[in-house]
Amino acid sequence: DFRGKNYFMISIAICDDNEITTQEIAKKVEQCCPVETEFSIFHHPKDLLDSMHGKEKAYDIILMDIEFESASGIEAVKQINAWHPDSQIIYITNHVTYFSSVYETSHIFYILKKDIDKYLQIALKKAIRHLKKINQLYLIIHTKQNDIRLPQSKILYLERIMRTTNIYTADGVYQTPERLDSISERLCPWFCLSHRSYLINGRHIINLDRHHAILSNEISIPVSRTCYENVKKTMTPDEYLNHPSRYALVEL
Repeated sequence: DFRGKNYFMISIAICDDNEITTQEIAKKVEQCCPVETEFSIFHHPKDLLDSMHGKEKAYDIILMDIEFESASGIEAVKQINAWHPDSQIIYITNHVTYFSSVYETSHIFYILKKDIDKYLQIALKKAIRHLKKINQLYLIIHTKQNDIRLPQSKILYLERIMRTTNIYTADGVYQTPERLDSISERLCPWFCLSHRSYLINGRHIINLDRHHAILSNEISIPVSRTCYENVKKTMTPDEYLNHPSRYALVEL
């Protein structure tokens, strides 16, 4: 049972032109998916694409039929791949004739509907593993308006002021009420505290002394005496490079 591990909720879209089939698939997903899920159901690829167009947040996993009246699930996935390449595609179809055609798209599983009980959980676990690996490269923060996914490589530092954490990136500043110690659990190992109120990305340090770290944007961040040695290590994260498995995500 993987529900007891790090909490992880995913959004799933099901696209099939048969209403009964979509309900059956949703029920099977609820029974065998190892993490919490929220569903959106569509009966035509156009409706699914309309729901995704121009939106930053996509569905984590999409269960896609292939044959529709006046539409192709494969063509829809080509568009989804272009808009949201991190969405994990699982084809679920009655037809074996598309085994070659689906390789024109990025997808992770092809299930014949007659075999859904055998392969659905395997496909979902594979999709979740991919999502967790992708999310390791990002920091997802909760703001008053929505959830935002930030590339960790672009985060310069985080500063806690009163009850707000400011996250300074190469592209701007983001705010969240979440505390530094909570956020740090989801960050790569080259982030560390430089001071009680600062969390710093060691890969952006260009100069360091015992009192300050100068970042790539030329901002000076205070370094406390107790944090100095740890900050220095993050500038050359040999521990991570030599032992990456220690920081890898737990496989399902």
